[in-house]
Amino acid sequence: MTRWHAALVTMSVLAASRVQAHAFGARYDLPLPLGLYLAAAGVAVAASFVGALIFLHAGRVRTLHLDIPVPANAGRTLSTMLGISGVLGLAILLGAAFFGPQEAVRNLATVWVWVIWWVGFLLFSALVVCLWPQIDPFRRLAALLAWVAGRPWARSAADLPSAAGLLAPAGLLAIAWIELVSDWSEDPRALGLLVTVYLVIALLGGLVWGQQWFRVADPLSRIFEVLGRVAPLSVASRTALRVRPPGVGLLARSEPICGEVALVTGLVGIVLFDGLSETPAWAAVLDFVSESRSLRPSLLWLRDQGIDLIKLIRTVGLFAIVVSFYGIYWLLIVLMRALTGGGLTIGQLGRGFVGTLLPIAVAYHLSHYISYLLIAGQLFFPTVSDPFGLGWDLFGTRNWSIDISVIGAEQIWWIAFTALIGGHALSVLIAHQRALQFFRDARRAALSQVPMTMAMVGLTVLSLWILSQPITE
Repeated sequence: MTRWHAALVTMSVLAASRVQAHAFGARYDLPLPLGLYLAAAGVAVAASFVGALIFLHAGRVRTLHLDIPVPANAGRTLSTMLGISGVLGLAILLGAAFFGPQEAVRNLATVWVWVIWWVGFLLFSALVVCLWPQIDPFRRLAALLAWVAGRPWARSAADLPSAAGLLAPAGLLAIAWIELVSDWSEDPRALGLLVTVYLVIALLGGLVWGQQWFRVADPLSRIFEVLGRVAPLSVASRTALRVRPPGVGLLARSEPICGEVALVTGLVGIVLFDGLSETPAWAAVLDFVSESRSLRPSLLWLRDQGIDLIKLIRTVGLFAIVVSFYGIYWLLIVLMRALTGGGLTIGQLGRGFVGTLLPIAVAYHLSHYISYLLIAGQLFFPTVSDPFGLGWDLFGTRNWSIDISVIGAEQIWWIAFTALIGGHALSVLIAHQRALQFFRDARRAALSQVPMTMAMVGLTVLSLWILSQPITE
């Protein structure tokens, strides 16, 4: 959470008491000890594993869905309107970034990118339906440029090296670093420059490799694509809208793309770091580093070289947690293969099961950012009325102020508690269904999920503990 994010939530600080709804700033006294909530959450996730063993059997796994026909003209028209809206929105965003007010909380670009889009639209894509392929202005402009240049848009997958898929998790990590560590997220002009650089890269990638760039290498396309598999709705085609149980899209067999394991584990690891970095535990780490006699000479030397030590430590912490979670996932896969015997390689299992972590990523995102979205999201109304700081009041909302009473600490706690248990339980169920697809044997499928279920129980407890800790700035 950047400094201007913290300035928003600290406006909601109330009287101190025992347990805090994390990322909000207000405290809420739980009716029962925190340990009982953590234990109950762990038991609930473990119970979902038992339920999967009882009710899911080999040969009965079905990817349920219902396709609702959509008139071809209506689908084409809606797609065109969404595309035009995306391009116009990008133009307005860049205009606001370069020419609008340069305070982060008063600039439409910073509010839109970090609150409405990166939090709100991402949650909408995972919880309702993913419309990013239809809206994506980078893809639309790249396709237009390729058409003008006479370059083919539909290209063979062989045209783009498979290793290009690693650009997606690298891009995700870069976005996380910009948001959580750097000062660029608070500087509208710097943000506008970053969006412009991203646009140039997308145009060049689309010009050279066509649509394959956005299928394999483009970070935003890949992020929204994987999260969209969790949603209960999906755009099956321009003539069909697919309705399905949440998470069922994760069971669809698809061609693995390089870097998917790093991308999905990164989505979870980044939110874990953001949560941990706001707790007293992180403050204790900073105190240890600053007081360490062995580290002090190196830290003083780095400071003398102009290095911001806080940013350096946060960078190391971000990378360490993301890499650690990536490594833990592969360790679980090694244990899974040891329990189930041969037949499938570690790589096949790792790529096959990583999607089952996505409900957890969505639950973390919802739990950690719901108060931020509902409170900081109100800044959208005054900024959109006067995007360029010219004194306009286009929608009569220019003078609107933030109402911090829209959600309280008690509501945040129960949303987080429910979302995290639900997300982990859904992951357990989807993982068991995935195991039945892979092994076709109930016993091996059950054995394969023992390490993953134990890890998910631990993650549930850890994530709720993080959300219960006071914010430390």
